[in-house]
Parts: sequence; C-alpha cells; structure tokens
Amino acid sequence: MKRHLNTSYRLVWNHITGTLMVASELARSRGKRAGVAVALSLAAVTSVPALAADTVVQAGETVSGGKLENHDNQIVFGTANGMTISTGLEYGPDNEANTGGQWIQNGGIANNTTVTGGGLQRVNAGGSVSDTVISAGGGQSLQGQAVNTTLNGGEQWVHEGGIATVTVINEKGWQAVKSGAMATDTVVNTGAEGGPDA
Repeated sequence: MKRHLNTSYRLVWNHITGTLMVASELARSRGKRAGVAVALSLAAVTSVPALAADTVVQAGETVSGGKLENHDNQIVFGTANGMTISTGLEYGPDNEANTGGQWIQNGGIANNTTVTGGGLQRVNAGGSVSDTVISAGGGQSLQGQAVNTTLNGGEQWVHEGGIATVTVINEKGWQAVKSGAMATDTVVNTGAEGGPDA
C-alpha cells in the first residue's frame, strides 16, 4: 500500500519505442528533454478546435453558393441560393441542442440547397425553402414552409406550424410529421413516412 497520497508523474522519452511515456516523478530520462517541450507545444496547438464561423444574410441581401462545414453557421434573414450544408447535426437527428448549419429565420428564403451527411437546415416559423435535396445523414427541421424537398436517405422533421409540400421520399429517407404540422403531396418511393419504424 502507498504511504503517500500525493504522487507526481512526468513524461519520459522511451528510446526503444520512440515515444513519450508517463513515469513516476523519480524516473530518470536520457535526453529528448527539448523534444518533450516541442511535442507538448505541437500537441497543444494542433488540439485547439476550429472556431465556428457565423455568417448572417441580412434582410434584402442575396448570397449564392458556398459551403457550411466544421461547425459553421449561416443565419438567413434574406435569400441564400445554392448552399451546401455539411454541419449542424453534432447532437444527432432532431435534437434541440444542435446549433450549427443553416438557419432560415422569419422572412428568410433558401433555394436549391444541398444538405449532406451531418448537415442541418433549420427552417424557423416564417422562413421558407424550396428545391432542397437532403442526402443520407442530413436533416431538415421544419417550422416554416418547404416546397419540393427530396429526401435521398435524409430526414425531414415537420414540427408544429410547419408545412411540407411536394416532398419526395427515396430509399432510406424519411419524413416525421408531428402534431400541428402538415405535409401534402408527398411521394413515397422506397422510404418511410412517419419515421424509420413506420
């Protein structure tokens, strides 16, 4: 049994394996002291997460093209055309904790959007989107209006107040229409309406 509860550890260079090892504070090392400092500095720099880039499309403004990835956010009050969204579903499908991706606000419009795996397009009340293609692993959370949405393995969650019109559900895609929401002119090819267990 240990006599002392306070124990310190240090990094020691293992010349046999060519790696740093954790060892007792009493362990001796043979060189590589400067290498340890460089390795730790390099590890600290490379482990810093990339900061999310937030862009806002103001009312009356139109942007065309671009890609959202690595926790980027696009908040749309104006019009966004031809965006590709690959971020936003970090906490899983239809989770309120998700904060990335494209957010269409009241009065905002998005056209010809592609949502890929891990991407989220959130359409809030008063927002509208058209001609959106959602691939496997991507999702659309809808409280506003969506017209001509194609679910190619992607997911669409229509919340209270949301209206989905002319949605095409292809293989492994699915649409969940919640209480107080509406979906009309839905075409189900080989997907499921009502969720993956429907």
